[in-house]
Amino acid sequence: MNPTIYPELNNTLAELDGIHPSGLSVATLQQMQKRIRAQLSQLNQDANVCLQTAQASLAECDPEVIGFAKDQAAKLRLQAECLTDLHSKLEISIQKGIIRDNMIRQLGSGRRLAVLEAFILALIMLVLGLLVYDIGCDPGTIRPVWLSSDNIFLIDLVCCAIFMSEFIWRLRCAESKRYVWKHHWVDFATSIPIPGEAQLARFGRIARVARFARLFRLLRFARLFFILWRGMDKLQDVIDVGMMKKTIRWAVVATVIGAIAIYKLEGTVDVNADGVETSNSVGTMLSAIWWSFTTVLTGGFGDIHNPVSISGQIVTGILVITGMVFVGVFTATLTSLFVGEQSGELERLQDELGSKIDQIAERLEQLERH
Repeated sequence: MNPTIYPELNNTLAELDGIHPSGLSVATLQQMQKRIRAQLSQLNQDANVCLQTAQASLAECDPEVIGFAKDQAAKLRLQAECLTDLHSKLEISIQKGIIRDNMIRQLGSGRRLAVLEAFILALIMLVLGLLVYDIGCDPGTIRPVWLSSDNIFLIDLVCCAIFMSEFIWRLRCAESKRYVWKHHWVDFATSIPIPGEAQLARFGRIARVARFARLFRLLRFARLFFILWRGMDKLQDVIDVGMMKKTIRWAVVATVIGAIAIYKLEGTVDVNADGVETSNSVGTMLSAIWWSFTTVLTGGFGDIHNPVSISGQIVTGILVITGMVFVGVFTATLTSLFVGEQSGELERLQDELGSKIDQIAERLEQLERH
């Protein structure tokens, strides 16, 4: 549709598309919750009426009561689940709105809050990139001075201080502290810096301390995953479909776990025929992540690394099956979105067809009277 020909219609449709819980006031959302609770109360009354009817039919030994009770229970349960889910979503939007309003009130304008959120997201991407680089680099790699492990830790430390300050401020602006800890605990977890092996050596040269180096490295990798999760949480409003978000998140979890497993199982150093040590396809964590990603996404057709151990083959099989499930669910959800848009068009055509049939029937009645 050309926007220059139908400007008013496009503006109206844009306003309709813009109706979203995040754009409504807290008072409006609370009134919606009140109406949902009233609907749930009415639903409870309907369920009691159905129960009394079913009990009366049972007293008369009516065999049709079995199908009646099953159908009514499924119908009422579906309505209750939809209303409860909507009530929970509105509660989340209410708590977000309260935090947003308090933050805007303290900052002075909504534009300043948008700039702050964009700045936090940029810092998340920066820290994520630096940690990936620091974990993926081989010990013998020559790095630029500003990308040394010490400098990366200092940058991470400064960013963590900013993240923690933002989390504490958000906690103070919240009405429900439980909501913040339940939905933003990842923000707190990613605000704790994890020192690397170079920082660990500062605390002493005791030989036993070196045993904890791998533990701290694993903790840093886990923190990298949580930072990625936090970045996805910041972008959750872009893809406002629950099933798609769950699929993407669990696919990331499966990819990370598969990468760690294959790296521990087969990420060793190989020795060729000449006796020279060479690293295999999953000899580094970045290579293992790429292998796990391609295995989940393509079902094992990436042909990057063929596992040789039984454990590695089992991990590969689990990732292939998991990837098939995730890709299937994601594709089905995406298809349902397009089908939903087409179903609206079908409903419009059905309404038009029904009105035309009514006009034809009315015309036929007029002809019969004449």
